[in-house]
Amino acid sequence: MKGIWLSAFLFTSIVVAVVQADFQINMHTTYDQGSAGIAADRQGGFIVVWDSYRQDGDSGGVFARRFLADAVPAADEFQVNSTATGNQKEPSIAMDPTGRFVVAWQGPGPDEEDIFARLFDPNCQPLEAEFQVNEHIEGEQVVPSVAMSPDGAFVVVWESRAPQGRRSICTRLYDSSDTPIGGQFAVDDGQFDCRYPDVAVDDSGNFAVVWMQDRSTNAIFARLYDAAGMARTDPFQVNTADFRSVTRPAVATDPNGSFVVAWDGHPDLAGLDDIHARLFGPDGTALGDQFMVNTATAGSQDYPQVAVNEKGQFVVVWQGESEPGGETDIFGRRYSSVGEPIGGEFRINTYTADDQRYPDVAIRQDGTFLAIWESYGQDGSRYGVFGENRPQVATADLNRDGFVDFLDFCLLAAQWRQTGASLSADVMYDGIVDEHDFAALCRDWLTVQPQ
Repeated sequence: MKGIWLSAFLFTSIVVAVVQADFQINMHTTYDQGSAGIAADRQGGFIVVWDSYRQDGDSGGVFARRFLADAVPAADEFQVNSTATGNQKEPSIAMDPTGRFVVAWQGPGPDEEDIFARLFDPNCQPLEAEFQVNEHIEGEQVVPSVAMSPDGAFVVVWESRAPQGRRSICTRLYDSSDTPIGGQFAVDDGQFDCRYPDVAVDDSGNFAVVWMQDRSTNAIFARLYDAAGMARTDPFQVNTADFRSVTRPAVATDPNGSFVVAWDGHPDLAGLDDIHARLFGPDGTALGDQFMVNTATAGSQDYPQVAVNEKGQFVVVWQGESEPGGETDIFGRRYSSVGEPIGGEFRINTYTADDQRYPDVAIRQDGTFLAIWESYGQDGSRYGVFGENRPQVATADLNRDGFVDFLDFCLLAAQWRQTGASLSADVMYDGIVDEHDFAALCRDWLTVQPQ
C-alpha cells in the first residue's frame, strides 16, 4: 500500500493538467473594447467581434479578428462596418461550418438607430457592402442577434422601440446570398414591452427566438419557426419561477432542434440574481423544470450565455460576484445532453484584478469550449477583450496506462480538495479536485475503459 501511495505522489509531481491562460483578442487598446461575440466553425477555428470606441475615427465601430483552433491569431483585427459616421455597437456574429460568417450590429440610420449586417467569406473578406436589415425605421432598432444555418441562410432578430414607447421583437430571414426571404415580422404577437431577443438555428434551418417580457413580474418567452419563417408554435413561457430583475436571455440549439434557454433572475431582488436554465425538445416541449446553474450564491450572478455542440452537450457562462457589491469574474459550468451537470461551476478568467464582464461562449464537438469577455485594465487602457480556450473534460485514466483503476483513485485521493491550475486529477478542469472528479472516475472505472 505504501508503495502505491508513493508512486501516486511521484506521478502527481510530474503530470499536470494544462490550462491555458487568458489571451488578448483586441490589438487596438485605446479607450474601451467590449460587447464581444464569438462564433466557431466545425474545425475549431473561431472569430470574435466587438465594438471599439473611437477606433474608426468617429464614435464607435465594429471590429473582428480570426483565430485558429489553438487560439493563435490567424490575422490582425479588421473593421466590419464600412460606414463610420456615428456609433456602431452591439455586434452579433454567426458562422456556417465552412467559416463563412455574418455580423449584425446597431448604428445610426434614416430615423434613429437601425440594424445593419455584412457577410464575409472564410478568409474574412467582405462579400458585399453592409446593408440595412430593418424595413420599418420609426423609433429605435437595437440589440440585434443573428444565427446562421449550415447552408449559409441566416436570421436576424432585434428589439424595436416605437416612438410611443412600445417594445416588440422583430425578425427577418435571408438566404445564403443575403437575399431577404420576405419582409420583417414581429414574433411577440403584440405583447407590450418585449426586449432583449436572442436566436438560434438548427441544422434544418428551423429557429428559436427567446426574449424577456418586461412587466410587473418579468417572464422569459420563446417561439419556434421553420426555415421559411412560418410559426411552429405560439409564444410560450420558459420560466416556471417568477423573477424581478431585467435580463438578457440566451438560447442555443443542437443540430436536431432541441434547445436550452438561460437567464438570470431572483424572485425578490436583482442584486441576488442567480443563473437559471431549462431544456426543451425540438417541438418546444419542456424536458423538465428550470434549474439553477450557479452553486455560489453570495453575490449577483448575471448575463448568462449558452452554447450547445453536435452531441447536445452544453456549457453556460456568466459573470458573477464573489460577494455582494464585489468585483466580477467569469464562471462556467458544463452539462450533458440530458441536462446533468458535468462537475461544478468554475472560474474561467485567470486575471482577477478589477471587473471581468459580459461573456460569450462557443463549444466544439469534443467538449472543449471558447469563452470571451471584457476585462478592465488588463490591456493597459480601460476595457479590452480577452478569452480562454478551455480544455475538454479529461479522461479519468489519470496515469495514462490505458485503464481506470485503483492507481487512478490514488492519484485523485492525493490531490483531494486541492485548488489551482496544475492538478492532474482535475477531471472536470474546474480548478479543484472534489466529489465531481470522484464521480467521473467512478463512472469510467465501472463502465467504459480508455482505448
